[in-house]
Amino acid sequence: MKKYVSIILRTSVAVLGLAYIVWMVDLRDRVEVPAGTTLPDGRQLEESTSFKVIQGSYDPSDPAGELTVQIGLEAGKPKTMPVPQAALGTDEHGLRLVPGLITMVRTADRLLLLLGLVTVSLIYPILMYRWWWLMHARGMSVPMWKAFRLTMVGNFFNFCMPGTTGGDVIKAYYAAKGSGRRADAVVSVIVDRVCGLFGLLVLAGLVGLFMLRDDTARHVTVTVWLICAGFLVGSAVYFSNRLRAKLGIDWLISKLPGKQLLASIDQAAYAYRDHKTVVIGSIVMSVTLHVALVTATAMAGYAMGIQTPISLLMIVIPVSFLVGAIPIAPQGLGVMEFFAVTMLQSSGAYPNQVVGMLIMIRLYQMFYSLLGSVFLLKGDIHLHPQQQEPSDASLDAAPPAPAR
Repeated sequence: MKKYVSIILRTSVAVLGLAYIVWMVDLRDRVEVPAGTTLPDGRQLEESTSFKVIQGSYDPSDPAGELTVQIGLEAGKPKTMPVPQAALGTDEHGLRLVPGLITMVRTADRLLLLLGLVTVSLIYPILMYRWWWLMHARGMSVPMWKAFRLTMVGNFFNFCMPGTTGGDVIKAYYAAKGSGRRADAVVSVIVDRVCGLFGLLVLAGLVGLFMLRDDTARHVTVTVWLICAGFLVGSAVYFSNRLRAKLGIDWLISKLPGKQLLASIDQAAYAYRDHKTVVIGSIVMSVTLHVALVTATAMAGYAMGIQTPISLLMIVIPVSFLVGAIPIAPQGLGVMEFFAVTMLQSSGAYPNQVVGMLIMIRLYQMFYSLLGSVFLLKGDIHLHPQQQEPSDASLDAAPPAPAR
């Protein structure tokens, strides 16, 4: 019963997320008219207002063009106002085009979109090496090519499961299968993901330190560093022999259902206490790959006309990715958009642009995920030679953890 309730809830959230995106996206262009402007019908605007374009098509290469916007209705007929394209975006008139989805895509900077696609390609070798290094540190000798192949297969499954981390389940399964050390293999995937998510927080937090004068940046930065502090305190407690003993963590594990399975996973995770250099290096690599990912996302946004400073995008986009990693809706659809639109609207970014930017970064990643589908179709994506699988009771067949 619980399984069906979970499926219904996730499906509902996914549908709501898609509905939110559809609601936020406007196909029609609008023209934003500043407060204080006197309209042709004699009204003076008390606040900035956007009016729907009902005639004309925006063309940046035709400054002599003209748009017609609807400013109201009179006797059932629209009251209109002509807007010369040359007046859009000028300080003299203060008129701004709010591009609809069609115009935004049609006028997007193709070179920036292509550069964004190329930039995304840089993250996959780093993803592979980070995971390979974490496995290697625990004595699991795996060829880099096989690690890369399974990394790309996992990336493909990220688009088939809730959140943006669904591919980790597939990676963990095939990394564990035939390894003889299933707990270590599964934990390597978990630690890899934790390093990645922590790298997102570090990137947002570091950039935020230089933008504390901006209200949005300051609020996000304070929240990010509070989460980081909580994570570090929790890690210190978990890896401290003295604190573990005082809190009775080992005793608690021994009393829980499935204690043997939990003990083997705990042992595999605790073993990374002796690999601090590898863990810290993995976090540094995570920051590097996220810089590439956020840069590619920003390129897509700028291609679609976003004016938000790159420094603010470097704070908001990582946190948006972090929110999207929650396994609710596929690729965080709607969840990421809601957060990013809320955070970036104060910077002058229009919902259409923010939604378009986030959809484009997903399309970039989906493009490379096709390589993972090729590996999947070819088969044999196991990391280890196939052998008889140990029972669940022997999941802790890894070398003993260091003495505590």
